[in-house]
Amino acid sequence: MEHAVVLGPTGRVGTAVVTFALEAGHRVTAVARNPARIGVSHERLTVVQGDTVDQAGIRSVLAAIPDATAVVMAVGADPLRPSTVVTDTVRNLASAMVTNGPPRYLGITGTAQMPATLLGRITQAAIRRAIKAATDHQGAYDIITATDLDYTLAACPYIKDGPHTGRYKRELGSFPGGFKTITPADVADFLVDELGAHHYHRQTIGIWS
Repeated sequence: MEHAVVLGPTGRVGTAVVTFALEAGHRVTAVARNPARIGVSHERLTVVQGDTVDQAGIRSVLAAIPDATAVVMAVGADPLRPSTVVTDTVRNLASAMVTNGPPRYLGITGTAQMPATLLGRITQAAIRRAIKAATDHQGAYDIITATDLDYTLAACPYIKDGPHTGRYKRELGSFPGGFKTITPADVADFLVDELGAHHYHRQTIGIWS
């Protein structure tokens, strides 16, 4: 079993990551600015206070968990508003992971990278106009892929509220384009499945419903 450090554990994806990881038998350390917002308790769950945009704080948190095997990064922001929270978090996190470990990173890259096909170019142009988070995810992508960390990135389209289905497409490489959606729980399903499976190493995987 793995010991996952989950960042963004109170968000839509992060909440499901914590639940699914515990159900799968993994240990979880959830890092939250407000630990009181973690709505679950479990013998294999540890909750610690931490701010992802505080570089020294994240470094201290990871240094205190020497047996962690992976970080699952589920921090996000309002996709319609300009933000740098994902880029800032990944910059701090990557620096701390290189220094203190763990060496494995699982996270969401959204549509930061898309193929140079006509559909890919059209989709990305439309997304960059409407979805401000795309630029933030691009910054995070550039940072994490420049490290030597063992990363797996879920390249997904718009994350739309909905139930856990466990039925979604996977394609090696970036999300191919088109106006698709996926639910938060299905994104979490992919991340937790990969947490235990170790299928993809320094790879981006397109997932969509």
